[in-house]
Amino acid sequence: MVESVVIMCEESPFGKNSVIESIRMAAGILAVGDVEDVKVIILKDAVYFFDKNLNPEALNVDKFTNVMRLIELSELEILIHDEALKIAGLEVNDLSLKENLKIVNIQEISQLILDADMSFKY
Repeated sequence: MVESVVIMCEESPFGKNSVIESIRMAAGILAVGDVEDVKVIILKDAVYFFDKNLNPEALNVDKFTNVMRLIELSELEILIHDEALKIAGLEVNDLSLKENLKIVNIQEISQLILDADMSFKY
């Protein structure tokens, strides 16, 4: 039986829906109710999705409001790689949804992947 799922996303939110689809997948798994431990790990350029200064309309994409609300309502835990955040030039204060976000290092990410019953990568 699957008790824990980790979904990893490293694709930029510019021109792709990888981050949004990762979040939707995680929320869907949680909604079914069979698995209670679902985490989304944000790596590489995917960190830009949570930049509170990002203006989706300037990129001709829909606002991320519904996705952010989905994260909050599902109480989804989003883990952000600390090094990816640093490389992007972002700090914790630059991020939206601070209540649902947790900054983690590569060792913590590795352990989560090892401990998970299933993992997916976007």
